[in-house]
Amino acid sequence: MLLSARFYRSVVPLAVVLLLAIAAPRAGATPPPGWRTFAGNSQHTAQAATATQSLDVRHWSTPVDLAPPDGEILIHYGSPLVTPANTVIIPVKTGATGGYRVEARSSKDGALKWSATTDYILPSHNWTPSYSPALDLNNRLYFPGAGGTVYYRDNVDSSAPAASGQLAFFGLDVYQGNPSSFDSTVFVNTPITVDSAGTIYFGFRTGGTAPLGLQSGIARIDANGNGSWVSAATAAGDVNITRVPHQAAPALRNNDEQTLYVVVAADSGGGYLLGLDSTTLGLKHVSGVPMRAALNDPRNGGTSAALVFDDSSASPMVGPDGDVYYGVLGNPFNGSRGWLLHFSGDLTQTKTPGAFGWDNTAAIVPASAVSSYTGTSSYLVFSKYNNYAGLDGGDGVNKIAILDPNATQAESHSSSNGLLVMKEVLTIAGPTPDPEHITPQTPNAVREWCINTAAVDPATNSVMVNSEDGKLYRWDLSTNTLSQVITLTKGIGEAYTPTAVGPDGTVYAINGAILDAVGERPTISINDVSVTERNSGTVAAVFTVSLSYASSESLSVAFATAPGTATAGNDYQNISGTLTFAPGQTTKTITVAVKGDTVIEPRQPDQPGQRHAGERPGRGHHRQRRRPAQALHHRRVRRRRQYWYDACHVQGHAHAGKRPDRHRRLRDRGRHRDGRRQRLRAHVGPADLRARGNVEDDRRGRRRRHRQGTE
Repeated sequence: MLLSARFYRSVVPLAVVLLLAIAAPRAGATPPPGWRTFAGNSQHTAQAATATQSLDVRHWSTPVDLAPPDGEILIHYGSPLVTPANTVIIPVKTGATGGYRVEARSSKDGALKWSATTDYILPSHNWTPSYSPALDLNNRLYFPGAGGTVYYRDNVDSSAPAASGQLAFFGLDVYQGNPSSFDSTVFVNTPITVDSAGTIYFGFRTGGTAPLGLQSGIARIDANGNGSWVSAATAAGDVNITRVPHQAAPALRNNDEQTLYVVVAADSGGGYLLGLDSTTLGLKHVSGVPMRAALNDPRNGGTSAALVFDDSSASPMVGPDGDVYYGVLGNPFNGSRGWLLHFSGDLTQTKTPGAFGWDNTAAIVPASAVSSYTGTSSYLVFSKYNNYAGLDGGDGVNKIAILDPNATQAESHSSSNGLLVMKEVLTIAGPTPDPEHITPQTPNAVREWCINTAAVDPATNSVMVNSEDGKLYRWDLSTNTLSQVITLTKGIGEAYTPTAVGPDGTVYAINGAILDAVGERPTISINDVSVTERNSGTVAAVFTVSLSYASSESLSVAFATAPGTATAGNDYQNISGTLTFAPGQTTKTITVAVKGDTVIEPRQPDQPGQRHAGERPGRGHHRQRRRPAQALHHRRVRRRRQYWYDACHVQGHAHAGKRPDRHRRLRDRGRHRDGRRQRLRAHVGPADLRARGNVEDDRRGRRRRHRQGTE
């Protein structure tokens, strides 16, 4: 790539003109809200607010587990969050059996802004539950602490110290009076959900004899720190209910946030989906009927309780029409596929289920995103659709699916007894063969999709999905193809992981206990500089060359100077070379030596120009004026171990005045004149990327002082 710089002779510092710019925001777009909670929002619909970048390269990566296990990773890692200002909040597991901290990193290069170590203690578990913070609309971050407490931090985009504190739903003063008794018996066990007023909700688990008679249930803390709670048994009105499942984050009704959907369960595995008053945490009623839906296996009339396990990462998801979706395991067992149960918003009507629900939170896809869809539903449902080899007739052809919530088809497995399920609109199988499960009975087995929540991109009609093969895919819903893929790891058996999208379209995916920031190839830009030419010797003009994003690999770019109206050798020292950006590095510099002299040269008459309102009168020196910067078009070219880019540039005007009451515009005619602009072009790569600089020539002022006898 060729870096280009221009120098101008002028008696003022030079204007800086940006010659390559990042694409402007899409017209009419509202400010992206970022990714604030597990699955993106308090309904858990996992929809991106801005178009995702092309999945070209890994910008940067950072571990989310400093002590991951060898072999399979049966850990549900917490979701990364992204602020509207593009700070990435990352929950990090620090020890083999627990220990957590929260990191804030720059989305551009992954640079650490700040970190906060927590005293959070995990509840008893089989698969490790997720540690998932949340951001409110004022960018206050909430993250779990020990003993059922929650920490907060404000101003999360800044690396400077910020206001922070600790909250307890049962009273912070009570906790501080005897913290050890709470630390050993009370545990936050779900992702935190936050509403538009800054009220947070989460599940907690108790063990042994907890203080204050606390029992496993749902907690609420408002923006002023006032807390309340309800036990799972009390909320359900069923003494057999003992717990809130790990990972089952509460969800809020989308139109008014007055209904809080929570999942509660018995030790035997059965449970309920409840609709609670989001203010009082009391069970709501509709026409005298409690908002309480039994979580039953839909086969055979739905008379058997489904299995609600702590190892699942399913959370309730609320659709645009208020319908609620939640995944369970089958009872009897149906090959680990389970069911995506489907209810009306008031939980009084059980609707058509999906044919897969285990360990997955469904997501919402606008019907318009699927060009081939001809049904009547306004939205569709994305679901993992694995068909595990050898289990209940599973053929190992693991898929993902787009489902119509209002149309049906018969479920194909014999154990389903012809059950009607949501109709498949699109499905696509994983592309990577699974040698561990390829047998004569399952010859087409493929690696499974590794998703606890995907990221839907309505702007590009696609879904970002993780696979157990170590790759991140873009599923193009217009063509039903895996249109892009990027390899993140070699592939390893692991628990399902979340995907998130930042406001600049960067995609964040966890694979192999590493968070990767994935997006388009970096674009390159060069600034303009201002220098004052001396009477002798040289002065350095230092240009800064910047990448739009950090890269996980080294990038090289060639540069060279070239004469404009300035003359190589006389006015500046001609140079060329190569800049190499190390992984993670985003800026490099080029230094050009500008030569000084005392030559007095004849002047050419200035051309008359229009005076600009508010402009200060000239005093025998030249002033650089610029047009407002314009949006600049750029395009990526090809990659051959280097990155090349095309660019155009924005020019400005130079203005001059000989008397205070008269302004004139200069027109550079390519000749070296006293007080005139001298141009130097430097090129980066073959793409003519230009920066421009002016050399302030003090000779004209020196000549005037000589004439006035002051020198």
